[in-house]
Formats: sequence, structure tokens, C-alpha cells
Amino acid sequence: MTLPPPRAPRTSSSTAIANLAQVGTPIYVKLVMSFRKRIESGEWPVDQQIPSLDELAREEGVARATIRHAIGFLEAEGLIGRYRGRGTFVLRRPQSEVFYDIPTSWDTLVNHVPDIQIEWLESNTVMQPQSINHHGGTLAPDGYQHLRRLQKHNHIPYFVGDSYVERALFRAIGKKGFNSPVPMQLIQKHAGARLGRVEQTIQASNADFEVAQLLDVPVNTAIMVVTRSVFDKDEVLMYESQGLFRSDFVRVHMRLR
Repeated sequence: MTLPPPRAPRTSSSTAIANLAQVGTPIYVKLVMSFRKRIESGEWPVDQQIPSLDELAREEGVARATIRHAIGFLEAEGLIGRYRGRGTFVLRRPQSEVFYDIPTSWDTLVNHVPDIQIEWLESNTVMQPQSINHHGGTLAPDGYQHLRRLQKHNHIPYFVGDSYVERALFRAIGKKGFNSPVPMQLIQKHAGARLGRVEQTIQASNADFEVAQLLDVPVNTAIMVVTRSVFDKDEVLMYESQGLFRSDFVRVHMRLR
């Protein structure tokens, strides 16, 4: 996948929501993200009243009930409070949206189970991984099962990934098994003594139009590209994946000393 060079992101929350109108994510989720940004940026200061439901509905061009639904999520999160006869006030700023540390060890990769929802986008058979430069080794003669999925946290999309599973290994696991949020657990379990080296590469890039649509971000937003390759002891590629992460939801943390 060739990704375009960066350009300045859009800053208007209402414009961003309008640009995302064709994406499958519910409009109330987009509003939750937009309103959280307003609180985080200080546009809606702590201890200050926010606009009324009617004002927000007119501003965003949506039904009043949709605004109420979005505001309800912020209230449940403890960011705002609604008071009869007084209005709705900001109680605190949100914590960082980062919820996932990209694993930097095999044990962490296998054992950390994130709280996510999975949406399948594609599944087909190919002879070799597409658009991924694997870390050496040789290809499996039987080809690979290609799986593409979108992952969400609190119903907000943060990751789109393509995985290529050696056909024999895929048949042993079955597609249903890949509903797991941690596919590497499956690889370790079913590969057994065959398991050899595992490589991971992390790069910064920018979202093209397709990825921006899937992740609900403007085109050219910064993303993190994580490529993983798993080989057997004979250096045959058993599994390869390329994951594109929203950079505001993930980070890489390592203790250096």
C-alpha cells in the first residue's frame, strides 16, 4: 500500500463529522469523539456549561435524540454532569485515548488480551502475502488464507489489519478461531514445536483515503504500521500481518534501563 505524504489535518469538529458521514460507524460515536476532543482541547473548559442539546443539534445537523445519546456516553465516562434546571457542565478532562501498548516481546504479544470488538472485512485464498515485505524466509507452497479485519475499542475504530495464515495452519485453527483478539495465541498453540523466529517492524505513516474511511480520521492522519512475521524452524513463513493503528490510540513503550 502506497501512502501519500502528510498534510495539515482538518481542525473543525463539525467539518470532520460531515466528512465521515459515509463511514459505517454510528453518528453518535463520531459525536462522542468530537465532544471529547472539545473537552480535551479546552474548548469546553472544566466547570463550565456546554451548549444545550438544541444548540448542539442545530450545530451538528442531527436529531436532538442523537445528541442526547452521545452526551450520555460522556456522562457515563464522568466527563460531564447534567443538573436539572442548571444545564450540563464539564467535570473533568478526559484521560489519554491511548489504551494499547504495542507489544515489544513475544510473551506480551501472546498474553495481553485487549478489550476490543472485531468486524470482518474480507477473507480469501492467495499464494503469497500482498503488499507486505516479510522478514526473509521462504513461502509456504500451499499458499495462505488472507484475513482482513477492523478492530474497535468502545465501538471506535482504531485498527485495520491484513493477516496471511499458512493454509495448513489456517485449516487446523479454523476461521472461527481468529475471532480471538490475540491471534498469536492461536499461532503458538497450533504451531507447537514448529515455531521458529518472530520479527516485528514498527513504522510511522499516513492514512490514505481507504484507511481514513475505515478508521474515522481525516486523510493523511498519522498512523502506525506494525508488520509481524512468524516462521517455522525451517524458515517457512507461517503467518504475516500488517496492522494500521490510529496513532492517538496506541503507543510503543520500552524500558531502556
